[in-house]
Order: sequence, then structure tokens, then C-alpha cells
Amino acid sequence: MRNNKRQTEAYFNQYLFADARYRSHAQYYANKSPSTIFNESENEIDKTIAHKVRMEILNVISGDDTFVFAYNIIALGANKYDDNHPIMTVNLKEENLNTVSYIEDVCKKYKEDYPKASLADYLLDDDNRAIFYNKRCDLLKDEEWWLGAFNKAYEIFDRLRVKISDPFKAQYIVKNIYFNDKVLENTIVGIIKSLIDNYTYDLTDAQKKKFAMLSDNINGYGNDRFKKIDETYLANIYDINLDETNWLKSTQMFNYDIISMWATHEAFNLEQRLHIIELIEKRYLIEREKHPDIFIYDLSQFFVSLREYVCSNCVAESGEGRYSQTRLERVGELKEQIQQLNQIINEKSEEIETLKNTIGQLNRLLDGEKQKIRQLKTKLWSETQTLKNTIAKLTEETNIRGMTMPQQVLAFYYLFNEMGINFNNSDKTQWARFINTFTGKNFQNIRTELNIDFECKKTQKNLRIVADLFAELFPRIQQKVINDSQI
Repeated sequence: MRNNKRQTEAYFNQYLFADARYRSHAQYYANKSPSTIFNESENEIDKTIAHKVRMEILNVISGDDTFVFAYNIIALGANKYDDNHPIMTVNLKEENLNTVSYIEDVCKKYKEDYPKASLADYLLDDDNRAIFYNKRCDLLKDEEWWLGAFNKAYEIFDRLRVKISDPFKAQYIVKNIYFNDKVLENTIVGIIKSLIDNYTYDLTDAQKKKFAMLSDNINGYGNDRFKKIDETYLANIYDINLDETNWLKSTQMFNYDIISMWATHEAFNLEQRLHIIELIEKRYLIEREKHPDIFIYDLSQFFVSLREYVCSNCVAESGEGRYSQTRLERVGELKEQIQQLNQIINEKSEEIETLKNTIGQLNRLLDGEKQKIRQLKTKLWSETQTLKNTIAKLTEETNIRGMTMPQQVLAFYYLFNEMGINFNNSDKTQWARFINTFTGKNFQNIRTELNIDFECKKTQKNLRIVADLFAELFPRIQQKVINDSQI
């Protein structure tokens, strides 16, 4: 999306300008029946924080020229809802015919040019091509498999690059890779290692050294010295308190090989092994929710498979009395538990169906109440409009000699222009505050009237009245007003 201005504009209009859309909606329905209630669209940022989110995005991308389109959209406040609020203190970035090619070139240097639809596009890089031709005869994988490996490697490298400030934590993103396919995992790690070793673009000396640290740490991937239960745990493994064990540390940040070693260690019986899996999985889910940028792999299927493996491969042990049941007895127990769970599921399914029926009935009642509310709102709106019209007439009769607020705004508009103040060198909000203080009129109404539509018949009528005001003292202004009223 970065190299496509139209897609960037569409994205911002759809998700990041709810505040502008709300103001446009409020202005449109100001004097109409409130038949439509404003709601944010799906995934659209809430209108109350949309501006703050845009400013945060601006701060993040200000130094990245690949986001030139997004940067300028935010700076200009440009949106399709006719409610632009430019940021006056921000200088726009240059856009020209070479902007798109420049963005694509920088993305390529940052290794952000992924995912790709063709393997050949990856192999244009000399280092990628060397990896491919060095391994393809041994692996005997097709083009689609290799394309998936490169796409995933580039994605993981992108995550590593933004985590390079702490290479000792970032290493686990690679060391604990999991795609339930050892060959694929080894290949992806090899590609990532090559990307790390050959990446030099836009790096400080400190960052280069940290990339070297990360590369050295990743060399431990697949090493048996890394993939083992630490000696501090093995020394007391028969007396270990499973519930008090730090499973984040004891599994080397949830390395699935080390998790398997814990869950299959001879020191534990079947119940303990299943408990170990449960404890590790719970801690993993907690840590993944807290640090989704580090624990990026979904281990849910791994835990399911590990439970099945442990249950099917646990056999009765003799001598030390660590198993009180034979495998056959345990399987029978598990089957009975499964039957009980299935019965519970069936009961819950019936309860769910009952709840669905109840919800359906409540929804129908709710629809009826909503219809009544809509009718009441329409009636109330009609009565309100009648009262407004009555008040307007009474106000007009009371102030028959004075100018209306829209006419006063027009008068200030021409006076300010005569003094050299216009919408190009000042903000409408400042105008509204001045006129509000001077006249006592409603600030928001003044702000709305400052969006002057000179082609509107009502505006042209008001211009003729304002022209008469300037006839004696400001004949030159009068002529400008007359000219504008004849558009």
C-alpha cells in the first residue's frame, strides 16, 4: 500500500478519519430528521481518538520516506468528507513522478519487499539465489514450497530488524521457530541467517554490532547444547515442584523441542506429564498475550499433538512404582472421560439452542421497541421543528432591525478580507472565537456558517442585505459583495 497513493487514501478514509466523517454527518443532519445515527464502521478508529492516532502514526513514519503518501495525507488532513484540517507546523514531503519507484527501491533495501508472488523475484538477489541452488537438490521441494519459505523468512526478518536493540531477546524469535515441519524450519532459519549476515542498509555502528551479536546467537539453533533441559533442573528433577517451576526459563522461551523433553522425561508419570503440558501451555498463552512481538508462533496444535503422543506412548513402569496403572487401564479411563465430556457437550449444546431461541424472542421484542422509538423520535422531531420555526419567527419579530447571525458572519468575512485576513492565512476556528466573543452568538453555529457557499440562494440573499450595510461607509466593499451575490 505504501507505493500506491490511491490505496493509501482509501485506507485512511475507511479507517482513520472517523472524526471528519462525524463532523460532516453532524453538519448534514443539523436541520434534518435524525433518521441516521452515526456509528464507526467495522475496524474504524473511534472518532474521539482518530486525530491522536493519526498524530502518533505521523511521529512514527516521519523519518521513513517510504510512507510519503501517508505522511502528506495526515499533514494535509486530506479526506473525502470535505472537512480538512491541515497541520500548519508540518512541512509536506515532495511527491513527483519518481516517488513510487523511490519507495519501491527503499523497501527493497530494507528487505520489506514481501510477500512476493513469484519465487524468481526473490532469486534476483545473489544471496537468496545462492541458498536456493545450494539446497534445492537436497531438499527436492517445488517452487511453491520455496516461495512460502522465502516469504516467511522475510516476514520474520522484518520482525527481527525492529527488535535489534535487544539481540539476546530477539534470538528466540529464530531459535524457537515452529511450523510443524523441521525441513521448512531449518530452511527458513538458513535464509534468515543469510539476511542478517548481509544486511547493511541504514545501520549505525552500534546496530551493525548488534546484528553481529544476533547472528552469533542464532548459530546455536539446532545445537544439542541449546536443546536440552538445564542441569539446574536435572539435578533435582525427581523432587521438582512442577507448580512453582518457571516454565518460561526452563523451556528456553518455549522451545518446542525442550517442551517435549520435559513432557516425556522418565522422571514423571502420565499424570505429571499431562500436568507439565498444561502448565507450560497456560504460561505460554499468558506470555504470548503480553509479548505478541516475541512469541509469534502458534503452538496450540503442538500442545494437542504432544498430549496425544504422551497418552499413547506412556507404558507401565515397574521397579520404582512410578505408574499405578497399565496403559490399557489408562486408555479405558481416558475413553470414559471422553464419553463424559461428550455428554457434557451435548447438554451444553441443548442449553445453547434454548438460549438461541430465547435470544431470538428477545430480538423480536427489541425490534418492536426500536420501531416504537423511531416513531417517537419522528414525532418529537416534528414537534421540535414546529417549536424551532415558532421561536425563529418570534426572534425575527423581536430583532426585526438587527442582522441574523449568517449575515453578521458575512459582514465579518468582508471586513476581515479588507484588513488582509483570510482563510488562507488564518484558521476558521480563530474567526469563530472572535465573532463569538463580539456577538455572543453560538460558537459552533458560527463555525458552521464560516463554510460559505456563495452559490446558495440563501447566501446570495444575505449578501444583498450585507451590501446595503456597507453602502455609506465602505462603498468599495459594497461592490465586492454585490459582485459575489451575482455568481
